[in-house]
Amino acid sequence: MKKRQLVALAMLVSVIMTAAPASAILYGKAQVQEAPAEELVEVADKAEQQVKNLIDLVYANETALQKIDAVGLLDELEGNVTLYGEGVANLTAAYDSLETSDYDAAVDYATEALGVFREVYSSIHVILEAAGLQKGHLVDNQGLLDAVARELQRIDQLRDILPEDAPDNIKQLLDDAEALLDVDAARALLLESKYAEVRATLQEAKQLISQVYHYLKEQAEESNTWRVQGYCERVQERIRERFRAGNQSGINFTPVLESLGYQSENQFMETLQNMIQTAQGSTGNFQNALQDLEAIGNMVQQMDQALNQEMQHHQGGNGSAGGDSGNGSGGMGPGSGGNGP
Repeated sequence: MKKRQLVALAMLVSVIMTAAPASAILYGKAQVQEAPAEELVEVADKAEQQVKNLIDLVYANETALQKIDAVGLLDELEGNVTLYGEGVANLTAAYDSLETSDYDAAVDYATEALGVFREVYSSIHVILEAAGLQKGHLVDNQGLLDAVARELQRIDQLRDILPEDAPDNIKQLLDDAEALLDVDAARALLLESKYAEVRATLQEAKQLISQVYHYLKEQAEESNTWRVQGYCERVQERIRERFRAGNQSGINFTPVLESLGYQSENQFMETLQNMIQTAQGSTGNFQNALQDLEAIGNMVQQMDQALNQEMQHHQGGNGSAGGDSGNGSGGMGPGSGGNGP
């Protein structure tokens, strides 16, 4: 296949491919099968995004394609793109299985997708190394996209922790940083080889975010408990409201709870309370407290999304999905927010 055709193929593939640490791709099958179904599908989705970014960057660089062709590995690269499509198909099937509450099938499809993405990711890096591109801009670009996604997650986390009476200029810092961190815009600039521009924008956003960290640290030093207790109380109340609303509508949440590893609502709330106690005990250490709050937020976000999805299925038969649909986690968790491209 000619290089021009390959580029066209890559553009077509990018339509169905939509950033995650490389470790997500390198999970072993035995490890991931222990994860709850929805969590595993989410890991597979992030791995797919990682592979998509890498493929996009390779095919958009004519020099890279020429070097790969020169070492006779263009067909192998094409084969990996085809294999990637099989992984996407498995991921789609995993999501379909979640929709029908077939969690065993969702786990099987997601595990298969992860295996494909892991193989493709590793194979493409071997090709890049053979073509002398392993230490070039292609690999650096992936790291930049991951860094942008991480900073967006930090912004969501800080928004959840900031007190309502925080100065407007502190809140504006997060708004300004978020405006700078656009994953789609960053990818477009990288495809145009504007590496320095992306790095500069990322650094500017980090400086803004660091000012917010400094403000929170000062608050922590002035108060032993700073805002941890208030945040945890809000998180607990939000998830209790979700359970109450579902129970009042006659929804059986047991299958949802079991799919996430909990035997009952009480067990989930007890686990949440234990995590909150740990976080409250970390208030003397700013960094540890942030990590504890992030874990709490991720746990509640996952449960909230699962409960909301079940409520929508239940109400959908009456054509009334409710005004709460599409709200996701409601901004409850530090890891919430649309960071993906």
